[in-house]
This record gives sequence, structure tokens and C-alpha cells, in this order.
Amino acid sequence: MNRIILVGNGFDLAHRLPTKYEDFIRVFWKNISAQLRVCNQLILKTDLVNVGYTNITTELRMTSHGLARDLFNRTATVFSSAHEIEEFIRSYGSYIRLDYKSELFRNINNNIEVYKWVDIEYEYYNLLKNLNADKAKRLNEEFDKLRSMLIEYLQEVQDEKIDDSILHNPIKECMIAPFCAKEISIESQDAWNNFIKLRITDHFLSDVIKRYQPSESRERIKKVNDFKKRWHDQIENMGIESIDGNNLPPDMLYPDRVMLLNFNYTNTADMYMPENEYIFPINHIHGELSNPNSVIFGYGDELDEKYQEIRNLNNNELLKNMKSIRYLEDANYRNLLTFIESAPYQVYIMGHSCGVSDRTLLNTLFEHPNCVSIKPFYYENEQGQDNYIEIVQNISRNFNDPKKMRDRVVNKTYCQPLPQCPKMKA
Repeated sequence: MNRIILVGNGFDLAHRLPTKYEDFIRVFWKNISAQLRVCNQLILKTDLVNVGYTNITTELRMTSHGLARDLFNRTATVFSSAHEIEEFIRSYGSYIRLDYKSELFRNINNNIEVYKWVDIEYEYYNLLKNLNADKAKRLNEEFDKLRSMLIEYLQEVQDEKIDDSILHNPIKECMIAPFCAKEISIESQDAWNNFIKLRITDHFLSDVIKRYQPSESRERIKKVNDFKKRWHDQIENMGIESIDGNNLPPDMLYPDRVMLLNFNYTNTADMYMPENEYIFPINHIHGELSNPNSVIFGYGDELDEKYQEIRNLNNNELLKNMKSIRYLEDANYRNLLTFIESAPYQVYIMGHSCGVSDRTLLNTLFEHPNCVSIKPFYYENEQGQDNYIEIVQNISRNFNDPKKMRDRVVNKTYCQPLPQCPKMKA
């Protein structure tokens, strides 16, 4: 029996990394602040916005020597959002203005201001599904620009903030923990019993234990062997089903293989995996920063009714950033399919919201006959509030069969928060 660890951006956030879309947008506006202070023109022009003077009079032309020596140079303010710069502009009446050159970027900033968060991929799809082919081409150009900027931003985060010093041992302990009988779905009890039977007769179980727990392995192996001897006759006469699975030694229950299915572009989660490409494969399903051309940034909900309409329009521009098509550019998706077909597996969810932008892939994982369990590691804040129900609500949208969902998702009693790394000292 195997395990798939599904890693999303919440995993990086648990390491106190600034990898939210809002962090990326905030840095964009801080960079705009810096550019305004050295701008030698009356208008600062970028690919996404223009900031500059309007109603330029002759007198203003004679007295102004560019933005840096006029209004924007009179304040030490560092703008961190579109709202802040708009407020600053409003205080000077109609002399200066902010113009969006991208409806997508405008919507992204509006959502950050209203909801305090944004899903760029979701906003992209919302616009795309109501556009004709000509306008879709323009939207794709804007989206490609955002993609390039995001990659550049995350590369800086990875280079400057991601190394072994941020690793948190409680997270690793969760990732490589043994299976637990009470987490396995009712429909998968036969698969669970077969797994236990194999472990009871496994002559190489000591190798598995050493792989996961190299320290104190001799003592752990002895405990397992003692258990086998003690229960040998009952197992022979009455079958493994006669033993309460919750009483099995944990060292018997390590996964055969663990795939890290990393939806992030960063390598934070990779650093936790033991070095064995077959037993502990790492799959960057959406690409990785070391190869920017591999980065998949788009939308992946083939179950949406509107997607069927888009696909039938026979225009490739509308499908350019669909994840299910981009998956065919490398072997990552095929490797995932091979893994889930090879044996029963449990899914761990660590920091992934399970939103609809990945619904096609998640539906394949969650409803596959080999899926025995889905265990979400939820976020819990300092006040004790958590998002377990929100994750489960999102998981439910990735199922066509609600009965399967209720059986496979581990209830909150047996789940736990994703450990958060300690805050760094100032």
C-alpha cells in the first residue's frame, strides 16, 4: 500500500514563506513605488499599469521634471497595494491617475482589496469563459506576463529563503508516519487486510523499517517479530481480520512507496523526502522553478459545464492554458497515473485547498478504485480556529459520488493540523 502526499501553497506558508499570490502582488506595488521615485517621465508605463499625470498644462510641463522630482518624491510612502496608491492619487485630485492596462490585473487587485485573498488562475478562467477568440488572445498575453513575473518572484524567494534551515521535524514525522487502521475507508477493508497479510509474511520488513527509522531499527524490528510470534496461531486459524488493526505495531505499517505530488513550484517539500527515487519519488506536477518552461499555470476543471462549451468552439487560443492539456508536455502526469494504478494508496493533503482550479486531476486521484483514504492536514490559527470543514467542502466538489467522498475522507477526530514552523526571530 502506497501514499501520495499532495502538497499545496499552504505547505510553504507553514514554513513562513511569502508565497501567496497576495505577497507577489504586494511586491509588484512596492517595485512600482521604487520606479516612481526614479522615473524621469511624466508617465510611468509598465505592461500592466500606467501611473502618471493627466491634464498636463503648459505650466506643469515647465515646472515638472518627472515624477521623481514632483509629487511621488514628496512622500516616503512605500505602496504595497493598488488601493494604497489609488488613495494617494486621490489626495492630489485629477493631476495624476492610475490606469490598468489589464482587466485581469484589475480584477486580481479588486479581489485582494475586498476579500483579502485572490486565486489568479480562477480569475483568469472567469474572464476566459466569456470571451471570443480575439479577446482571449489578449487575455492570454496578460496571463503570460503575470506567469513570468510570478516565476521571477518565486525564484527570488527560493534563492533567498528556502534552505535546510527552515525544515521542521514535526512536518517530516507527519509525512512518513505509518498507516493507521482507523483512517482506512470501509470499502477498502479488503485492501487493508491484504496489506497486513503481506506485512505479516514479509521477510524484508526489516528493510522497510530501516528505510523509515534508521535509528533504533534493531529494537523496532524486535518488537515486530515479537508481535508476529505472539499472534501467529490466531492469524493462522482465524485470519488477520481477527486482530484489531489499531493494535498492530506501527513499525509494521509504513507505506511501500511514498510519492510527493508537489503542486508548488518551489522545492520546500522536496527537502523532506529521503533520497530514493523509486521508493520516494518526487513529482512536480506543475513544473519547477529550475526549469521555468516547465511551469504549468492555468486552469484545470474539465468537469465545469462551461469548459465543454469552450472545447467545442474549435479555437485553440481558448485552450492554451488548460492544465489537462499542458500535462502532456512532460511525463509527470503519466508517472502519476502509473503510480495510482500500481497499488492501493492513501492521499495526504498538506497545504492544498483542493479548489476547482485542479479539479480534473483531483477527481482522478480521489475517485480512483485504488484510493483507500483521503486525510487532510488542516490549518489551525492561534485562536484555535481551523479550516478542516472548508477543505472537506472543497474536496467534495472533486467527487461525482458523494457516498464515496463520505467514506474516503478521514473524519476530523483522526486528523490533525499541519505543523507550523516557529516564527523567525526578528
